[in-house]
Amino acid sequence: KTNLTLVRKRLCSAKFTIEMQEIGKESKTRILICYMKGRATDETLNEVKSRLKSLKIDTVLGAGYLRKCLDTKRKSLFTMVGQTERPDTFAAKLCEGKIGIIVDGTPFALVVPRLFIENFQTLDDYINRPYYATFMRLVRFLAFLISVFLPGIFVSIGLFHQEMIPDDMLYNIVLMESNTLFTLTLEALVIHFIYETVREAGLRMPKSIGHAVSIVGALVIGDAAVTAGLIGAPMLIIVALTAICSLVSSDLYQPIALLRIAFILIGGFSGLYGVVIGGAALIIRLASMTDYGVPFLAPVTPLKKAYLRDSVVRFATKKLG
Repeated sequence: KTNLTLVRKRLCSAKFTIEMQEIGKESKTRILICYMKGRATDETLNEVKSRLKSLKIDTVLGAGYLRKCLDTKRKSLFTMVGQTERPDTFAAKLCEGKIGIIVDGTPFALVVPRLFIENFQTLDDYINRPYYATFMRLVRFLAFLISVFLPGIFVSIGLFHQEMIPDDMLYNIVLMESNTLFTLTLEALVIHFIYETVREAGLRMPKSIGHAVSIVGALVIGDAAVTAGLIGAPMLIIVALTAICSLVSSDLYQPIALLRIAFILIGGFSGLYGVVIGGAALIIRLASMTDYGVPFLAPVTPLKKAYLRDSVVRFATKKLG
């Protein structure tokens, strides 16, 4: 009721429709299906209802229990089921014609379908000026590319394409890497494993000491590893930059972490050619994803120029209507 009140406060419209269901044989958890009448398509609404009815489960203790039935792309790293903790964002998605699901006792709501481009958009973009909002979206998209491809590209260039590096920089890299015990590929994997371990420890520990453990662990382990000659300083810088960029789009952190490791292995075994082929395969995979009748890469594929006004580039408010 609290979540519904927060949404109703922002959508004082007769078109705002709510349908309640009970999910779970034992828990009898109440869920609310929210949508704007006339904006949400009947096909999407009926598909959501049918998938929820087909869910055979005893207990539903949170919104995460519903994802497996709402998302048909379970074998994919990416999902077309979004989530948000902000009532204003939830209301904005409903006005765009999406379906929202609120689960009793859960502080966040699910939204379907979710597009890939929405991972680089925030509600604050519509408060800032269009040119600054466009700049920040480009920064987020560039951060995504860096977090996925940079370690793999660095490993592939260092192992197979040294001629692409300037002589002075190549000399410094070779000098630092010659004192290490591992290859570039193994270095990258080891550092990423250490980073994920420290990050997980910081998340699971109490907040009062979690941040301190993460910072101290990163400083001590990183400095000791470079001093002992286990890893090279260039690789440590690459991983640090990659880790920061991966936090820019928090909703994509899980696929980014796995794709990063995949491209490190690809770059370590096949060089830049493998990285380029892997990137092309990733784009093809994203372009082939369709759920609820909506392509994951819309409005880029299929291309709809009218909707590009609010994609990576954000036009002025008068032109968005």
